[in-house]
Amino acid sequence: MAPGARSDGKIADLTGPGITDRWGVTATDLGAVVRADDGKLVAVFGDTFAGRKVGTGDWRSPVILIGAGDATTPIAWERAGGPDPDYARQLRFYIHDHGPHWARGGISTVLPSDLLRVEDKIYLHVIVNRGFPHVIWTEIWSSADDGITWEHLGETAKFPADLHDGHAQLWTWDHNPEDGWVYVASTGFQRDKGIILRRVQPAHIGDASKYQAWGRSRGRWSWGPRATVLTPAGERWGELSMRRLATGQWVLGGFLASGYALGYRVLAAPTSPLAEAPVQQPISGCSWSAESHVDCRVAQLYGGYLLPGSRLDRVGGVGLIVSHWNTKRGWPYRVMQFRVTLRDTTTDTGTACAQ
Repeated sequence: MAPGARSDGKIADLTGPGITDRWGVTATDLGAVVRADDGKLVAVFGDTFAGRKVGTGDWRSPVILIGAGDATTPIAWERAGGPDPDYARQLRFYIHDHGPHWARGGISTVLPSDLLRVEDKIYLHVIVNRGFPHVIWTEIWSSADDGITWEHLGETAKFPADLHDGHAQLWTWDHNPEDGWVYVASTGFQRDKGIILRRVQPAHIGDASKYQAWGRSRGRWSWGPRATVLTPAGERWGELSMRRLATGQWVLGGFLASGYALGYRVLAAPTSPLAEAPVQQPISGCSWSAESHVDCRVAQLYGGYLLPGSRLDRVGGVGLIVSHWNTKRGWPYRVMQFRVTLRDTTTDTGTACAQ
């Protein structure tokens, strides 16, 4: 960031003409990020076009870019994931079909939810769609070479769209090395639902039958087959991001659809009562005429993925990947890097629920 610039605000545009068009990633969105075992940043993007606006040029989803950077340092891309380092190819083959007849496979697009790294392996949860916002099913892919090549984990790693009453479509997840579990927070794809929590052992990530849900029955919380919505009534969420920053520091949030903002809770554990943790909203939505990225106002915003190296209680210490899309014009449709400030509120919200 230039001398004298504010600590909160946009650091850089991460995609667009002159930035990522050399990989055919000219117009794109989303951009969830993990740090691979080799130290590089691996980012996954959604509907991607080689042209300068939505719908023009080669259409692919999802695609991968790999580079270097962190929460407070602009990301510099170095290569594409997939077989061609110089062009971001779709990670797995399918044809982008369209209605009303759905005669070419019935899939309009496959969108990424979030990346997860456990030791030297990266996992990707994706949402298989037949026209927005209809989800057919979701599934998990994996990479054993730091995001270069990807494989499907098989039929056992497919999840029905109506699982947990549609609250298990859009995922975010992270591994807790202290207890060995992978925790999965999720919501619906339609931005009209709250958040639920599940967990799974790393060895069983590809087995849908092994996931346990965090639910309440007769006043008691426990792990079992049924999930209870954790967020207060009236909260509606879109894209989610949950990351463990340190022992006793988890951040869960993303696009708060009911508040037209990016919102985050700081938790002592994934099972902490969400209703007792305040939602911090470091970036707000606005009209296109009111945009001011230096003041953290973004038109038609979404995404909001946490970056590695984020730290609480530091001005500008948390890095976010933010999308915006002018749906009327088709551009801007890009991904940006922001730095914001989040407070550690865990000492104010009590202890986590018993596990």
